[in-house]
Amino acid sequence: MPSRSLNRILWGIALLAIVYFGFKARDTLDAIFIGVGTLDVRADPGEDTVYLTWRGRIAAPMEARLREAFARYDSARTFVLALASPGGSIDQGARVVGLLRQIRETHQLETVVEAGKPCASMCVPVYLQGTRRTAAASARFMFHEVSFREEVSNDEVNVPESAKSSETDRLFARFFVPAGVSQTWIDKVRAEMTGGNDIWLTGRELVDQDSGVVQSVF
Repeated sequence: MPSRSLNRILWGIALLAIVYFGFKARDTLDAIFIGVGTLDVRADPGEDTVYLTWRGRIAAPMEARLREAFARYDSARTFVLALASPGGSIDQGARVVGLLRQIRETHQLETVVEAGKPCASMCVPVYLQGTRRTAAASARFMFHEVSFREEVSNDEVNVPESAKSSETDRLFARFFVPAGVSQTWIDKVRAEMTGGNDIWLTGRELVDQDSGVVQSVF
């Protein structure tokens, strides 16, 4: 029969295991929720403004969450959307862009990227929907060619470079040109990203380059 001291040791080991696996489970859940994305909403009646913060991928349920927030606070005059995203789905991004364009017809829409936060890939077309677009000088924007991915596994599919190039040109024509982004700048960054290069630029660099992506920095 085990002694009391041995029992205490065994119970201690069991408790440590519970704590350890509890933290591992929490870390896993955090990673899952960060991947899904979250929307924080704060209304300021005094300013007649609703502050929205999206953290995570440009993926479902982003459009649905934004639509719910707009329906709830549609009497506000201004919506400010802060973004921190690694990018995501072109399809979901296009849905979000369509919604933001609707909001823009009747409300003031501002977009912002805070200090050190990323707005990469499909996040940029979403950001471009702001009638007023600001960013911290250290905010990080990333541009790259369109990638083709398998729907279930999300693994990248090998396609001819000509297909990537033509789809990337369509994306810029669809989302960047209507937002007033400089064609000279588009041509420059398109040349730099050819071959699969990721182009990272800060908010300050985008303003200094007269890109038209970021209108002002703070």
